[in-house]
Amino acid sequence: MNNEFIFFFTNNTKKNLKYIYSFFLGITLVACFPPFNFWPLLFPSLTFIFLKSYNAESEKDAFLIGWFFGLSFFMFSLYWIFNSFLIRSGTYILLLPICLLSFSCFLALFISFITYLNYKFKTNLIFNITFFSIFWTFSEIFRGYLLTGFPWNLLAHTLSDFDALIQICSIIGAYGLTFFIIYFILALSIFILNFNKKRKYFLFLSSFFIFASIFFYGINRLNNSNLNIYGSDVFRVVQPNINQIDKLNISKIENNYKKLIDTSFNNKMGSLNKSDNLVIFWPETAIFNFNHIYDFNIFKKLNNNLKENEYVITGIFRNEDKDYYNSISIIDRNLSVDFVYDKIHLVPFGEYIPFSNFLNFFGFNFLGLKKGYKNQKIVEYKNLPKFKPLICYESIFSGKFIKNKNEPVFLVNFTNDAWFGNTIGPYQHFVNSKFRAVEEGKHLIRVANTGISSSIDPFGRVLEKLTLNSSGYFDTKIFIGNKNNVPIKTIFSKYKNNLVIVLLIILFFLLSILKYQTHKGKKKS
Repeated sequence: MNNEFIFFFTNNTKKNLKYIYSFFLGITLVACFPPFNFWPLLFPSLTFIFLKSYNAESEKDAFLIGWFFGLSFFMFSLYWIFNSFLIRSGTYILLLPICLLSFSCFLALFISFITYLNYKFKTNLIFNITFFSIFWTFSEIFRGYLLTGFPWNLLAHTLSDFDALIQICSIIGAYGLTFFIIYFILALSIFILNFNKKRKYFLFLSSFFIFASIFFYGINRLNNSNLNIYGSDVFRVVQPNINQIDKLNISKIENNYKKLIDTSFNNKMGSLNKSDNLVIFWPETAIFNFNHIYDFNIFKKLNNNLKENEYVITGIFRNEDKDYYNSISIIDRNLSVDFVYDKIHLVPFGEYIPFSNFLNFFGFNFLGLKKGYKNQKIVEYKNLPKFKPLICYESIFSGKFIKNKNEPVFLVNFTNDAWFGNTIGPYQHFVNSKFRAVEEGKHLIRVANTGISSSIDPFGRVLEKLTLNSSGYFDTKIFIGNKNNVPIKTIFSKYKNNLVIVLLIILFFLLSILKYQTHKGKKKS
């Protein structure tokens, strides 16, 4: 191994350079996530932050190494969130740089928490690799739960292209896969770098065992499971690809509805058998106002083209007592509308501005949506299979919105990523749906305004897909995963994230005891 290469990771270089390197390698980590998925860069970025904080000069030094790394990582991987400010224009543009910097500075604290603890728990490298993996995983978990929660760009998402490797999420979820990724990367890196001029074969063997176990579990699960079609309904996913500026333009609303409805009934009879019923999905907030259904003649096409037991299931704004909700409704051929779900978890800076009451005190006028109540039931509507709606942002929360009681047949993610333009955001959002499908063992339909719409089977495999910035539709059936003619229920769907949290806590205390005993033995000798 080249000595200069080892020197870069281990030597305590000048503080300013150290923090610059941390900032740069935080940017490097962004390339490991969708849409780039260049996972080999996990090795230099994670190895650097681990070893630099392990060899830090002080607690403050370790903290700042992580903070600068996190600052660049979150700033460059989440800049797209604030594209919505450009669309809204006006005051929002002035707030854009302030909000982006503030948001990134806050999220960077979750990485500095990892590096600080890595220094505080400093022991031999093998122990610290495991400690670091635990700390990083808990950092992601805390980020998903604290305040409003923001579990975006989990390390598990860097493997989203590998269907076999993500099957382990059916047991331990995305957070559990994050733990194994970090341990594998660091164990293999330390082994290759060959510190102390002796090979740590335990690191190589343990990393190989982890990779092999996850890979062969995934291959076995995919090869020994089947898909059965559920019911006779055909589900049509419509992606109109309406630019957000056009979507907000009052003068273009009727044309937008026309495009949506015309696409919905394109070649309807040629796509269906006589016994099939068509259920059409429209994206989040496809209808701006409930009254538009009766105000615009184009909606009469629903009456002409839908038959009995056929429906449009759409995102819609619901108005109640001057409060607005981001909702889902079901429309039948008679144009009667049933509201079936209100979004629970609103998008910060998108659907509401954090601390808006405080900002409004200084003359701003920020209005936001109201959130639905927490314990909304899954949708059971007439002859339709039971389904759980997830509106936009709700699909990123592992184990939070999908309950075991009266479990749904399938999941539907309604979204409108047009707010985020032609950026990396929609790609990052899309992969969350793959992980929810694997975790819950449920077919997931994703319907988006501008992309990426998809039909994802219970094993996370993409069956149908409409790319970003394209318009069109696809038809899909609902599939149930089964093994030996028994429907598959995942371990994760039963225990959610509780299993991995308990296992990590146990592992942490066992390692702490071993660390204490090792330190005590050294003192005696």
